[in-house]
This record gives sequence, structure tokens and C-alpha cells, in this order.
Amino acid sequence: MTSKPNYLKPTNLESPGARKFWEGLRTGKFLAPRCEDCGELFFPPRAYCPECLKDSFAWEELSGKGFLYSWTELFFSLPEFDTPFLLGLVDLAEGVGRITAKISGETAGGLYIGMPLIIRISNPRDGMALYYAEPLCSE
Repeated sequence: MTSKPNYLKPTNLESPGARKFWEGLRTGKFLAPRCEDCGELFFPPRAYCPECLKDSFAWEELSGKGFLYSWTELFFSLPEFDTPFLLGLVDLAEGVGRITAKISGETAGGLYIGMPLIIRISNPRDGMALYYAEPLCSE
């Protein structure tokens, strides 16, 4: 077992545009903002709507489902991480954005473009929740 944290603390935990997202993760929900002025649902969270530039949002829970857009296997990284690990770009199923996520539960040889993935939430320590992606098994 490693003593490495295997994550970097996000720098935007307290930013007004992302605070609700991180709070949602702590309660097990993957949230995205919807503009209360124009109705645009978007991700990643930011301080203003990318469509109308207003700053009034309601937050909606996303399904957590997505599709693999691309990935890489990292053999060298910052000292905080065990290597190798997989890092993927995941298109969210709702069509509102693309996220970067560590991929768990599969080897690089088993990944393919368009592979269905699910976003999972973990609580590594200090009450800070993070997300990662893993293959979506048919249930």
C-alpha cells in the first residue's frame, strides 16, 4: 500500500462558480449548473453562463454516464501519484461538456473510443470528495 495521496487538492474548492459542484460531490451527487436566465445547462462549472454571461444558476444532478473520448496512460507524473495510471477525456451523456478523469477498473488495452463509462465519487480524506470514471457494465 502506498502513502501517496494519488490526487491533487483542487484549487477551486471555494470559488463561487464551483463551490456547489464540490459540495454536491461530498453528498454523492455529480452536479452541473443551469442558467436561470437562458436555461443553458453546462459543464464544467464557472462563474458565468457560457451562453448569456449571466451568473444566476440552479444546480442539477447529472446521470454520471459518459463515453470515452480519448485517454492516455501515464508512466511519469507528479510525486503525489502512483504510476502508471489511466487518464481519460469523458464526454458527459447529457451532452453538456467533457471532463478529465482518472480511469479505474480497466487496462489501457481494454479501452476504446466511445466506451460507456460511469462517474464514481470517492472520499479520499478530509471530507473532500473527488470523482473518477470506470467502465459502465450492463446491469
